[in-house]
Amino acid sequence: MIEQPSEDSGSFELEIVLRLGVMPNLFRSPPAAPETTRQLWQFARCAYLDAPLPPLFKERLAVHLSRLCLQPYCLARHFGFLVGLGRPGGDPACRPETIDEARRLLSRPVAETARVAAALTRLEAVRRPLDIPEPGSEDEADLLDAAAALFMQAAAAGRSRLAIRNAFGDTSFEHLTAFLAYLRMAHFWADAHPDLEVDDDVLALAQSDSDLAAGLSCDGLSCDDIRHPRPPAPAQSRSDRSEPGEHRLRRMLEIDSVGVLFFDYAAGTLIDANDAFLAMTGYSREEINNGELTWQSLTPPEWVGSSAAQIDMLRRTGRIGPYEKQYFRKNGERAWMMFAGRDIGDGTLVELAMNIDDRKRTEAALRESETRFRQFGEASSDVLCIRDASSLQWEYLSPAFETIYGVPRAAVLLGDHLAHWTELILPEDRPHVLEDLARAGRGERVSCDFRIERQPDGGLRWLRIRSFPVLGDSGHVQRIGGITQDITALISAAEHEKFLLSELQHRVRNMLAVIRSIVRRTGDSSTSVEDFASHLEGRITALARIQAAVTRNPLAGFDLAELIADELRAGAAREDRQFSLSGPALRIKAKTAESLGLAMHELATNALKYGALTVPRGFIKIEWRLDDSEASTWLVIDWTETGMSGRPLTSQRQGFGTVLLEQMLPYDVGARVTRRFEPSGLRCEIWLPADDILPR
Repeated sequence: MIEQPSEDSGSFELEIVLRLGVMPNLFRSPPAAPETTRQLWQFARCAYLDAPLPPLFKERLAVHLSRLCLQPYCLARHFGFLVGLGRPGGDPACRPETIDEARRLLSRPVAETARVAAALTRLEAVRRPLDIPEPGSEDEADLLDAAAALFMQAAAAGRSRLAIRNAFGDTSFEHLTAFLAYLRMAHFWADAHPDLEVDDDVLALAQSDSDLAAGLSCDGLSCDDIRHPRPPAPAQSRSDRSEPGEHRLRRMLEIDSVGVLFFDYAAGTLIDANDAFLAMTGYSREEINNGELTWQSLTPPEWVGSSAAQIDMLRRTGRIGPYEKQYFRKNGERAWMMFAGRDIGDGTLVELAMNIDDRKRTEAALRESETRFRQFGEASSDVLCIRDASSLQWEYLSPAFETIYGVPRAAVLLGDHLAHWTELILPEDRPHVLEDLARAGRGERVSCDFRIERQPDGGLRWLRIRSFPVLGDSGHVQRIGGITQDITALISAAEHEKFLLSELQHRVRNMLAVIRSIVRRTGDSSTSVEDFASHLEGRITALARIQAAVTRNPLAGFDLAELIADELRAGAAREDRQFSLSGPALRIKAKTAESLGLAMHELATNALKYGALTVPRGFIKIEWRLDDSEASTWLVIDWTETGMSGRPLTSQRQGFGTVLLEQMLPYDVGARVTRRFEPSGLRCEIWLPADDILPR
C-alpha cells in the first residue's frame, strides 16, 4: 500500500516545487522522521536560496564543491539546476548555462595547492572589495579555488578566509560561509543516505550522454555500476533481472518535464512517446499509433539538414546530441527543444526532449535588447559609456565619442583607458572630473562640466558628463554608466545672454541720458510750448526709429546709408529728385547710430524748414568715405545742400541742432564737425573715428 501524503506534506512539497521548479528527492521526507527534512529545507532556504549571492554563482560553486561528495546526488542535482532543470538558485528569472558551459566545471581541478596559492595571492592584492564575479571570469576562478580550500579545511583554509574577506568584503564572506555550511550539510545528508536516488530529470539527461554521466558520477546508475559498484545481489532469474530495468524505464517515462520519444529511425517514424512529449506538442497518442508522425514532418524545413546529420551520427556511433532545434507543435507553432538519444539495439532510437522555449525567448530578448541598446548608442549624438567600477576600464563606448573628442575609439580603448581619456581633458579640470567619477563609484549620481582640446584642431569644447552607479546582484556598484554631452553652444549662449543683459542695462542708461538731454536742449531752444512739443516729438520719433532698427541685431551694427535715408524720407524727401547718397557699404555701432541718427534728423529738419528742401530746385548730396590721410582712419560724412543761391543762409540762433552737432556729437563719439554756409547752401562735414565706430 502506497502511503498518501497528508494535506500538510502536500503543501510542504508544493512550497518546494514553487521555489525550485522541481521536487528534489533530497527534500522528500523519510517516514521515520519527516520533521528533519523540514528543518533541512528551512536551512536551505536561509543559507542557499535566500542568500544574496548571484544564483548562477551559487550553482557553479555547488557543482564545483559537490565533486568532493562521496555520493553523486548533490553534484547531479546542482548540475541540473545549473543547466535549467529547475531554477538556478531558486530564481525563475535566472538564465541557465548551456550544457557545454556547465560541463567545463566538471574538468576543473578542485583544489590544487599551487593553483590555490596563486589565487590567494591575487585576492590578497585587491585594494577595494569586489562584487561576486561573473561566471567564467578569472576572479570567479580565484574565488572558487579559495572557497574550496576553506570548504575542505585544507592547510590554506585560514589564509583563504582572510583573502576572501579582503577581496569581497565581510558581508559577502558571511553569506558565502553560510552557503558553504548548507552545502556541507547537504553532502553529509547524501553520504548518510546512500540509497538517495538521483532525480529523474537529471538522470535522464545523464543517460543520454555517457561522457556527461561519467562526469556526474551517474554512469554507475545506468551502466552496470561502473563508477559506484553496488554489493552483489542474490542470483535472480532472467525475468527477475529485467524488473529493475523495466522499473527505471517506467520511472523515466513518467517524468513530466522531459519528453521521451521512440523512433524507428530507418523509417523515421515516431512509434511511441510519453505523456510529457504529447503535452509539449499537442499531438495525440492515436496519431502516434497510426504512424502519422515522422521526425521529418515534425521538423521545420531549415532544421531537416541538421537532423539528418544527427541520424547519420547515430548510425556511426549509436548516439545523437545533445543538440537543439525547433519542432512543430500540432497547432503549427514552433517550439525550441533540446534532444539527446541513443540506439537501444533493435533499430529503435530513444530520444529525450526538453522544452527550452523559455531559455530561447530569454536569449532572444537579451540579444534584441543588446541590439536595441547598440542601435541607440550608435544613433545618439551624446557619448554613452559603461565602465567597470573596479578597473575603470570602458566596457562600452558609443561612436559619438569620435565626433565629440575628435579621437578614434580604438586609440583610447588600448591599455589604460582612464589615462588616455584624462589626457584629453584640460589639466586644471582633471581633478574634479576624477573626484566625481570616484563619487559615482561610491554609489552617487553626479554631473560634471569640463573642457577638452578637441583633436586634431585643438578647439576648446565644453562637455558635461552625467555619471551614475550600476549595482550588481550583491547590491555593490559593479559598473559606472555615463552620458556625455557637448555643451559648448550652451555655454556660449549663456555667455552671450549675459553679455546682452549687460548691454541692455548699459543701453537703457544711455537712452535715458539721451532723452533727458533731448528734453532739456529742446526746452532751451524752443520759443513756445507748441514749438517744444513739435521738435520733441520729431526727435523722440527719430530716436525710436533708430532704436527699432538697432535692436533687431545690435551686434551686427547699423547700415549707414539706411540710417541717413530713413531720416530724409521721414521728412518726405524723395531720393534722386531731392537727395542722393554715395559711399562704401558700412555698418556702424549702435551707440554711434543713435548720435549720428539724431544729427541726420536735425540736418534734415533744418533743410526742410530753412534749407534746400524749401525750394523747388533744392538738392542735398550726402557722400561718405574712409580717410587714411592722418595717423588713424576717419569716416568722413559730407552733407552738401544746393539750390539756395540768393537766399539768406546764416543762422541767427543756436538751436538744438547746432548744440547736437557742435557739442554732443564730439562728446559722445569723438567727432569733428565743421559747418559753413556757402552761396549754394549749407555744407556740413562730420569726421568720425573709424576704429571706434565700426564693428570689428
